[in-house]
Amino acid sequence: MNAQRSRSRTSGLELPKRRLKLNESAVALWRPQIVLASKIDPVAHSAVVTLGAPALRPQAIRARIGTVRSMVSGLTEVRQALTASAAAARVRAEHAGTARERVSAAMAAYRAEASLDDVLTGTLREVTALMEERGLR
Repeated sequence: MNAQRSRSRTSGLELPKRRLKLNESAVALWRPQIVLASKIDPVAHSAVVTLGAPALRPQAIRARIGTVRSMVSGLTEVRQALTASAAAARVRAEHAGTARERVSAAMAAYRAEASLDDVLTGTLREVTALMEERGLR
């Protein structure tokens, strides 16, 4: 069996007697043309730009920090006042004798919570404006 395989291989592996001529390929290779500049202009050096780092402008940073501190302290004071009034309204609703007093106290609690929401929304707008001013948003 091995003898038959070896015979078939030897007959098919004969080298050609003369050199094969290949047809021209339809694929064209890209040959870029190199273009050299006839004149090279010198590079103009521009003035050095100094960034306004916080160390270079401490007054502006102090002003921003003061604005943020006052905004946060104002928010804290308003939150405490509105939370206290909402808690007082809830206590008033719990100890109310009539339905009218309970409804009145519940409405006062809702108004206090709505006022707190308004304060939070306003503070968020102010903080967003500060962030946009600094390029953070």
